[in-house]
Amino acid sequence: MARRTLDPGASIGGYVVERPLGAGGSGQVYLVRDGAGLAAALKRVDAQHDEVAAERLRREVRALMAIRHPAVPRVRDAELEEDETFVVFEFIEGESLALEVAERGPLEGEDLAFCAERIAGALEAAHAAGLVHRDVTPSNVMMSPDGAVLIDFGLSHREDDDRLTREGLVSGTAGYVAPEVIDGAEPGTIADRWSWAATVAYAMTGDAPFGTGNSAIRRTLQGKWKVPDLPGADVLAAALDRDLEVRPGMRDVIAALRGATTVLPRESVPATTVMENSADGSGGTAVLPVDAASAQNGGDADDDWDDADAPESRFRDDFEEFVLPTSEEVVEDVELSPRRPFLVAAWAIAASAGAMLAPVIAAAVITVTALVARTVFRRSEAIRQTRARRGERRMDALLHTVGVPWHVLRALVEMVPSLLAATVMGIGIGALGWWLVSSGAAASDAPDDQAWGHAIALAIGALAFIGALWWGLWSWKTREGAYRITEALAPTTGVSAAWIVVAFIVIASFAVAIYVGADPWWWPFPQMPQAAG
Repeated sequence: MARRTLDPGASIGGYVVERPLGAGGSGQVYLVRDGAGLAAALKRVDAQHDEVAAERLRREVRALMAIRHPAVPRVRDAELEEDETFVVFEFIEGESLALEVAERGPLEGEDLAFCAERIAGALEAAHAAGLVHRDVTPSNVMMSPDGAVLIDFGLSHREDDDRLTREGLVSGTAGYVAPEVIDGAEPGTIADRWSWAATVAYAMTGDAPFGTGNSAIRRTLQGKWKVPDLPGADVLAAALDRDLEVRPGMRDVIAALRGATTVLPRESVPATTVMENSADGSGGTAVLPVDAASAQNGGDADDDWDDADAPESRFRDDFEEFVLPTSEEVVEDVELSPRRPFLVAAWAIAASAGAMLAPVIAAAVITVTALVARTVFRRSEAIRQTRARRGERRMDALLHTVGVPWHVLRALVEMVPSLLAATVMGIGIGALGWWLVSSGAAASDAPDDQAWGHAIALAIGALAFIGALWWGLWSWKTREGAYRITEALAPTTGVSAAWIVVAFIVIASFAVAIYVGADPWWWPFPQMPQAAG
């Protein structure tokens, strides 16, 4: 970014600055006047101190010069080789789509369809020129008197360009970056179209479909958009699906906004229609034209992205960096919840610390928690699969809540092998540690050393019990359910940090109790089981 801002009246390259228009991570934009008094927009970067921003500006110029479309601003002048690097392009009268909707409310009817069509046309022209925009957002759409104009090609690149983003980071705006890009795939034309759909969803509802900030990234990966009851919203929701195979083309969405297409359940789809296939072959939706003529507006999805198997995906926009942990294992057709590994680890340690004072009760609490986690997973997956087969209905959550006893029973039966193995491991390791302490092999005969040694042995046994439940036989559903619970209890990083602090307070409390001489409570047994002595 340029280190020095330009004040009104300053001169740069023969242009006089009138006022700033905005600033971001890649430069500053000003309203300027040329020698004839004509308005223009000048984007300036400090090439001397920011080589990456300068190269992005050069790419933006190449991108704009390669496109001829009324919804793309034209380059009027550029200086790309000197320290004072800038580009001058036509000034778009009006305000951004983000500000337009914030001030006047969502777009409706033909206004919405026309806006979506203009942006789609700009993207089609860019893609035809071999360019990927990579940052289609409401803030990068200007609402001119002639219609929407797509601006800020600063992050755009040709498909054969070297990437300018730091390794492991993805450039873009949270909430408008396609889920496959967050997962590590190379940004491509499909990702641009997903960002376009998210921008249209904002114009339709007045709200970012997946929110903003870190929560937006989580909701994007989960596909959590509450579809409004508006014309074309069902097709637009399909365009925001995580599954690339079910996303309709931009022209299909535009047609739906004008009432020409709809989304039909799988049971209503003819055998020759392309549709989503769920893992078990039972679910899916399809975007169908209402009449035969509109069938010519087929989907425009392509296959220009590559899967990226990154254990940790990182997301970057112009202002913040986000780290997104991902699952260590991939489960077919299951939407994985965000990871909260430090929160889970903190409370696992807290539970094991509880075993120092009440080992049997701690084991029971751990078991019940695992059962609840597995039940949560089964219920949420049952709802998801029902909606995949029949579409979303208001009674789904209620019906599966009434069916919780059935989910509990199935979860308990499924847990039996894991629970048995965990019990054997926990008792075995805890008893071995107790014996090593009592025999003097792991601690002296001093009362304090014996007390601490026995407490630590119990805690280690409890940790082994937890570990076996977490990573043991058929345990991934328990893990996934636990992550879903932590997501609900700690939706943000700040709340997660607060829960971690509480966990350490609990751990400290148990440690203090041992320090003041509290003995283990073996309820419901009257005393320590003789087998452990």
